[in-house]
Amino acid sequence: MTHRPAASFILLSYCQEDTIAESVQSLLDQDCEPIEIIISDDASTDGTFEKIKQLAESYSGPHRIVARRNDTNMGVNRHIEHAIALAASDLMIWTAGDDRNAPNRAQRVIDSHRLTGAKLLYSDAETIGPDGEPGENTYRRALFYKGFSTEDAATAFSLYLGATAAWHKDLYRKYGGFPKDRAYEDLILGFRALLEDGLHYIPEKLVIYKEDVGISAQLTKKISTLTNQERRARMLKGQLAVLEQRLADATTFGLADSSPVVRKMTQAAGKIRARLDFYDGIGAVLASRHYGWGAKLQGIASEGMRRLRNR
Repeated sequence: MTHRPAASFILLSYCQEDTIAESVQSLLDQDCEPIEIIISDDASTDGTFEKIKQLAESYSGPHRIVARRNDTNMGVNRHIEHAIALAASDLMIWTAGDDRNAPNRAQRVIDSHRLTGAKLLYSDAETIGPDGEPGENTYRRALFYKGFSTEDAATAFSLYLGATAAWHKDLYRKYGGFPKDRAYEDLILGFRALLEDGLHYIPEKLVIYKEDVGISAQLTKKISTLTNQERRARMLKGQLAVLEQRLADATTFGLADSSPVVRKMTQAAGKIRARLDFYDGIGAVLASRHYGWGAKLQGIASEGMRRLRNR
């Protein structure tokens, strides 16, 4: 493939040897114009990459296949950024090593992008539980399945199902990368695309999504070994990282500090900082100059009640 492909379909994997073969095959079976397929493994310690190599080497279809492995584990956000640099197309369709894709997913995304020029496209999914039972479709509660309010999205922590996403490199070129850790990329990219008026929803089930078994679920299991206080602090730090990135992106876009969207995010970030400071002692909250008395009193009250309830 000497010309730029219509899309780069990117699969990121990590220690998913039980599901990787079906996921990779769903890319190789894409019924669409020639595309680039990048299968990138984040230094798995099991047999994931061996299965990837076997399938890639046996492929003889129209698509260009790139199968590669990181020398060391990068973590999700750095792995995404590395894959962006590898992609030959500006339009990137994303998937993971535990999900499957409808054979028409790539072409539906390509056609929709050509029609709308959207910077971020997402769809519905067929969800499956950990034991193969029908999923609960909880992703449908996310904001972008209801509407596109920038002010609502500013402080929302569920925008769309990231497993269904395709997006344009412009969202990366203009705004930069992602926080090193804690912040999920869909929470950042969705807000950027909304600022650019560049969202498009495809009301079709183009992904078969396994609930509670992916990389995010692996991280959740690790977090479950922490104390209540440690889990709470980690969650708050993640939310703060998202809000700080959104505030930076709002500035890049050109929103003034006085805009309702920026003010709402600034206030929300202050409240989270107060909650985090509470775990260093009430004195740390009272002494801070990074937020007002409303945030201080709310932070002390809410986190104090959580401590009393051991939550």
